[in-house]
Amino acid sequence: MSITSLNKIFSWFETGDVPTEEQFRATFLSFHHKEDLIPRESIDGLEDIFQSFISTERFQGHLSDTGAHSQNLALLNASNLSATHISSWKSKLGISNSATIDDGDQLGNVYNKIQVEGFIDELKNADNDLALKIDGIKEMLLSDDLSLDELQEIVDYIKENKEQIELLQEAVMNNSDDKIKIVGSYLNWGAISYQNQFNDLVYNKIKNIEDDANIEKIKYEERIRGDSTIQHNLDTLSFVIDAYDTVTMFTIPLKVRRIDTNNIEVLFDSIPPNIIQLTIKKI
Repeated sequence: MSITSLNKIFSWFETGDVPTEEQFRATFLSFHHKEDLIPRESIDGLEDIFQSFISTERFQGHLSDTGAHSQNLALLNASNLSATHISSWKSKLGISNSATIDDGDQLGNVYNKIQVEGFIDELKNADNDLALKIDGIKEMLLSDDLSLDELQEIVDYIKENKEQIELLQEAVMNNSDDKIKIVGSYLNWGAISYQNQFNDLVYNKIKNIEDDANIEKIKYEERIRGDSTIQHNLDTLSFVIDAYDTVTMFTIPLKVRRIDTNNIEVLFDSIPPNIIQLTIKKI
C-alpha cells in the first residue's frame, strides 16, 4: 500500500488548492479502511507482544499440573502442608482445641471409649481392694490392743459417714475428691475439710502403723500430689522407686535427689493431675 505523509497530504488541501484525482487517491491509500483487515506485519510491536504469551500446550499443561503453585497454595490432598501450616489453619478456623482420638498411626489427644472403659475397670478393682482392706481393719478393731486407737477413730468416722461414703463410691467417676466436703469435725487430726485431705491422712496413718509393725524395713510407700520431700527411713542411698497415677494407672516419670540416707526430694516435669503412688524399695 502506498503511503503519503500527513504533511504532504495537508499541503494538497490548503485554502484555494484544487486537489487532483491522483492526490485524492494517494490520500485515501495512505489509510486503512475499516472493512479491510490490518496485516499483522503492519502493527508495530505485535511480535514482541506475542512473545509475552505462553503457548496453548504449556497453558493446558499448567492447568493439569497438580503441583502448580504448591509453594504458595495448599493442594487438594493437603500433602504440601507442614505441621506449622496445619497449626496455623487450626488456629484461624478456631479448632485448635478440638478433641481427637487415635486414628491409625496418628495419636489423638483424648482417650477413646475402650481406653476409658479400661480405666473404669481399674478403678473398680481398686475400689474392691479398698473395701477388702477396710474389712480387714474392722476385724483388727475387734482386738483390745490399745495401739489401735487411731484405727478406731477411722472406723468411727466410717460408721458416722457410711451413707456419704456409699454415695461417693457411686459418683467417683463424675466428681473430684478435692471438691467433696467431709461431715463432722476432726480437729484432733488437724485442719481437714475435704475428702481428698481425709483420704491422704488415713492412708498415711495406716502406712505408719504398717511400717512400725515391720521388724526390718525394706520398703516405703507414700501418696503425693506434686513435688515433695519424703522421709523414707530406709537408711540407704541404694533403692528403686516406682511411681504411677492412681487414676490412669500409667507409670509417671520423675526426678529423684538423694538428700541423705533417709530423705529424698521428688520432682515432676509438670504438676500431675491425680494422686501419685510412690513405692521405694531398698536394694
